[in-house]
Amino acid sequence: MCKPLNIAHVSPFAVNRCGLYESARDMARADTLGGNHVSFIDAGVATKTKREVPVIGGSDDRAGFNIVTGNPKVLDSADIIIMHTGFNDSYLVKNQAPLLWVVHGRPLACFRPERMKSGQAYSLYNTVSNWPRTKGMLYFWPEFKTHWEGVLHGKDIVLDYPVIDELRFRCLENTQVLKKKGDINILVCDSEREDVDLYEMVVGLVEAAKKYQGLKIHFYGMDIPDGKLANCHNILLGKLKAVGALGDVSGRIGDMEKVYNSVDCVMSPNRIITRTIGEALSCGVPVISQNNSMNLLSDYTCDMAEPKDIVEAIGLFINDKNNGLINKRVITDRAQVFSLKNYSDKMNEVYRKIIEGR
Repeated sequence: MCKPLNIAHVSPFAVNRCGLYESARDMARADTLGGNHVSFIDAGVATKTKREVPVIGGSDDRAGFNIVTGNPKVLDSADIIIMHTGFNDSYLVKNQAPLLWVVHGRPLACFRPERMKSGQAYSLYNTVSNWPRTKGMLYFWPEFKTHWEGVLHGKDIVLDYPVIDELRFRCLENTQVLKKKGDINILVCDSEREDVDLYEMVVGLVEAAKKYQGLKIHFYGMDIPDGKLANCHNILLGKLKAVGALGDVSGRIGDMEKVYNSVDCVMSPNRIITRTIGEALSCGVPVISQNNSMNLLSDYTCDMAEPKDIVEAIGLFINDKNNGLINKRVITDRAQVFSLKNYSDKMNEVYRKIIEGR
């Protein structure tokens, strides 16, 4: 048996506040189950106006796994440091542990803000990948290999699938948290980013609601600063409300696994496996997503820019549901590619190669 490694994850500690943290949490749990010693360092949550003070001793105890944020001094004894975000250099210059950066951002979502002078993630990934200490730039979407080629200085480490904690995201019995339940409930819960938003998809959902009575569309994870949606969102969702199809509208919440288990289907405008898609499939919930030439594992795909395509995809789902053709067990079996063990097995191999200088 190989000697356990001391692995330190550096990430914002942002329980129920951002997908980057939730991914880092699942990666840390997988590393622990893979036999390694894991520490978690809070880098401070970055808001639009500031970076919050990092927390030492913060606790996140969900689904039987407790993360407690540690003192940055533990980085000095790490065999490998997993960088999910930038961190104070004063804690990194005191040690020479190899760095593995996780490229959480999608290429266009990194490039576009920099072009508009509101961010610099694209250049930062390029810069840190060129550091001698950086031994790998990890991302989960093979679809983006050509996008990142050359940008990450040949240090790309690409996994076919992200990791989702199946001990948390699983089929739950007798779960119902929806407040405005319909006959058929569709959940939309992807965060809007610079490269993708909900606009075109919602236009198609309005057309589907006109055709299929009893349809309710629920929105979770919406950006609702000070408890108020942007007026453009109010206008757009108002179109669904006008046809009687608007369900719950909520910001980020805890216990999203209960929401997944309360709906009939999840719909995503993304063409890659986002966390929402992986979480839904892990709960046995069918997914409708954007067309992709690669196997996305989604049950249905369509062109989200074409309302007729969306209506047709929803029609196929409703037909399958009404005819008993949706099997949760089949969906969860498919979702095993996201398992903690699948991830830890692959990453333990990566870690060994880094330690051995390969």
